[in-house]
Order: sequence, then C-alpha cells, then structure tokens
Amino acid sequence: MHVYSVTPESASQQREFEQDYLSRLREAGASCERAGWSGILVPHNLHEVDPWLIAGQLGAATDTLVPLVAVQPSSVPPHTAAAMAAAYATLYGRPLHFNLVAGARDDELRRTGDRLGHDERYERMREYGTVLRALLRGEEVDTEGRFYTYRGFRLEPRPEVLSQCKLFVAGSSPASIGVARDVADVVVTHPARYPEWEETFLKPLLAGGYTGELGIRIGIVAGPDREDAWATARERFPETWRGRQETLLKTVSQNSWSRQLAVDAVAEAAAAADAAPDTYWLGAFRSGHASAPFLVGSHDDVGSRLAEYLRAGVGHVLLNGSYEDDHEDINRALLAARHTP
Repeated sequence: MHVYSVTPESASQQREFEQDYLSRLREAGASCERAGWSGILVPHNLHEVDPWLIAGQLGAATDTLVPLVAVQPSSVPPHTAAAMAAAYATLYGRPLHFNLVAGARDDELRRTGDRLGHDERYERMREYGTVLRALLRGEEVDTEGRFYTYRGFRLEPRPEVLSQCKLFVAGSSPASIGVARDVADVVVTHPARYPEWEETFLKPLLAGGYTGELGIRIGIVAGPDREDAWATARERFPETWRGRQETLLKTVSQNSWSRQLAVDAVAEAAAAADAAPDTYWLGAFRSGHASAPFLVGSHDDVGSRLAEYLRAGVGHVLLNGSYEDDHEDINRALLAARHTP
C-alpha cells in the first residue's frame, strides 16, 4: 500500500500559524518520510503557492519522498511539465508523480480564459496525458491534435528515472473514467461507502476495460479508543451554518464527485439523530474544511472499513491531510487494515 499525505496550506482564514510556510512545508515532508509513507500530494489551485516550487523544496528537505504534483492542463503544457519532472530528477535523483486534474470550479477556470465545458476538459486531458506519457518514456512525439501539436519533439535531457513516474487521474464521471482507462497508471476517487463505491464506480471502471492501479482520497482519525477518536474528529471539524450552506450548494455542482459527496453528506446529517455514528463519516466534508470522506474510530474500526477497499485492489491511499501527532495512529489503522482477512 502506498500512502500519501498532503502539503499544508500556506495561509488560512480559520487559524494562525506559529511557523513560516517554508518551515511547515519542510517539516510536513520530513514527518511523512519518518512515518514511512510514499509521497505527498501537492495541490494546484489559484489561491496557493505554485506546486512546482513546492515540489523542489520537498526534494531538498527529504531523501525518498515522492511529490504527487497536481497538474491542470490549462496551466502548463505537457512538454513543460515533462521538463520540470526531468529537472527534479536531475537535482534529486528520483521521480515525481502527476495528478492530472481537469478543474472543479468553472468560475475559477473562466478567470484564466479557460472556457471549455466539463467533457471537453477531459478530452484535453486525454491528449495531455498521451503526450506527457510519451515524453516521460523518451519517445519522439509527432502529433496534431485538437489541443496540442508537436513535430518530432523529444524530451532532452531525460533521466532514466522518469520511467518510474506515474500518471494519476482523479474523478468519477463517465468522462473522467474514459480518460483514466486511456492514460492513467492510477485512478483516484473520493469513495462512497464501500458497497456503493463498488457498484457505481469500481464495476463500471473495470467493465470499461481499465487495467491500471486504484487509489482513494480519504481522511483518517483513529485511536486506541473509539470515543476519543470521535471527540477529536468533531472538535477538528465542527459543523457550522456556513459549512451546511456550502454543502447544499455543492449538491448542484458540475463536479460529479463533489456533488455526490454533498448529496450523501446532507442525507447523513438528516439520519444522524436516529443512528449511531458510522465509521465512514462525511461530517468533515460537511464542515467545509475537508474535501473527502473520513474514517473515524478505533484502529480496528478504521482498519476493518479500509480493508474493504484494499481487498478490491486499492493500492494508493491519499490522505485528506494529517497532523503529525496522528501519524502513529494512522499507521496502526493501516496495519489493522492489512491484517484484516
């Protein structure tokens, strides 16, 4: 199992940070490495520090950690992304992975002149991934597509370690599943509860011919005691009027995974008064401070639920953030998942 944390946010309206961002970033990378995790997700959006500069700092602060860099095709062409990966490999002697994202918010995309519709953005991603993969493999690219044209282009210099780079594709819509089938080494989703995830995502994905690896984006709050873990989760992600309103707005989002999680989160809140808390929890998403579901409970609670996804073939777990103090408990939950029959 490959485990990835996520880089800390550079600024927050909800909290003040004692350390400067560079110090927090370097410590986040070092703590992930101490935990024995494979990599760290470096997000891309218009309100954060450039992910490629962050990846360089992580390379300097760690020895083996592999950045999983979010790449939006509208922001950087494939030959530039490949050249940045080559520069990283030259400097640090290791690969990095690419998390191809189409962009979730139309209003942000419009601000930068990207007027493609949802499915068109995935068409562009297919071309992007095809070109990027060829360059990373050292192939000469000669193609004329709708979005990218190259004439006898080859990546130079090209460190051999680039053959270890993987392309991650996130999403759960029919358009994203089609792209994943064609270009992804790893397809990632924000999973529903296992039975629904298997029926609505995994089976259609495999039926469509996908043969690559599987990943899930999920948060974990675990501990020796179930009640203590729940108290921690609710303290970190308190429900607010604003969070509930944002969740309601997401129920009509164009982004399929965000829309479905929001619908499920609203339904979960309506049923919460009449049921004991389930290990699979959307309260963090409903708070407005997390973008994925969480597994909450004792090490065995979390491990048992996570094991369902692992048995189905999930080999990459992308954590929705983590506190360093949680790393031991997360690892104990992951170990319980591996040992669950």
